Amino acid sequence: MTRYLLTGATGFVGHRLTRMILARGHSVTALARPSARAQALREIGVKVIDGDLSTGAGLGEAVADADRVIHLAALVKARTAADYWTVNRHGTARLARELAALARPPRLVVCSSLAAAGPSAESPDGHPGGPVSHYGASKLAGEQAVREYADRLQAVVVRPGIVYGPGEPALLPVLVPMIRRGLVLKAGLGPRRYCLLYVDDLCTALLAAADRGTPLSSDNPDAGVYPICDGLTYDWPDICSALAQVMGCRSPAILPMPMSVVHTAARLAQLAGRVRGQMPALNSDKAREMGCAHWVCPSEGIRVATRELGYAPLTPLHRGLTAAVNGDREDT
Repeated sequence: MTRYLLTGATGFVGHRLTRMILARGHSVTALARPSARAQALREIGVKVIDGDLSTGAGLGEAVADADRVIHLAALVKARTAADYWTVNRHGTARLARELAALARPPRLVVCSSLAAAGPSAESPDGHPGGPVSHYGASKLAGEQAVREYADRLQAVVVRPGIVYGPGEPALLPVLVPMIRRGLVLKAGLGPRRYCLLYVDDLCTALLAAADRGTPLSSDNPDAGVYPICDGLTYDWPDICSALAQVMGCRSPAILPMPMSVVHTAARLAQLAGRVRGQMPALNSDKAREMGCAHWVCPSEGIRVATRELGYAPLTPLHRGLTAAVNGDREDT
């Protein structure tokens, strides 16, 4: 039995990954702040350590007996760049430092994001890549912080494309109502290309990276960094049509919105969010990412992930969307 420590176990991906690990006969410890979701983890047999990566509370106890550590915890929307860095960079660095100080550090898998790499350099517009958002910059900084311990800690970074599935909190909750109305907005006037990944395929890749793959290296910035998706790229109408088919709706009309309108809407949404004490999904940082045309995994990176992790996605888009729309929450 392998003892896994998860950060972010109460989130969308963490929920699925926890159940997958338990179903395989292994144990899970979760570092989490007290909440109803944390209590639900206890009820299915997870050892929950009350703690917080942003302060380091509970971290020493959580890492003590781990064989593998999978780091999912991240801040995906925040009011300031400093807020992103507090969790995504400094919290990740704190975890890596704690692990590296152990006599026998467990292997660490960091779930990062394509936002850390930025828009694809392989895109037709020749965008040079690199983070375009505060979120992406903070995720890249977190990767770099882990790399600083490469001489003492075996660590691997997984950069998934857009992750979707049952309970996904961002993409489908926005798309589904628009498709029911038959009209979907699109950010920008030009084409948009994306890589997608079903949540269970991401979980499988994370578990593969916990056992194999080249660790991060202080000498080679590409070693140990694995972009993953389902192997295909989709434009916005592809995604909307596939989802409409699953929902039993007609393919919706697509209404492109100039980026100036998107940025204005994001600023207004943020102002409204401040009144309510919330940060909306559409915000200025997200709008910066939406202004880029191509968020796709580099083809060579996918080949390396296939070869070194043995990674092979099993869920085509139509089946994944069907599970997501139907709320298929069966244990994996």
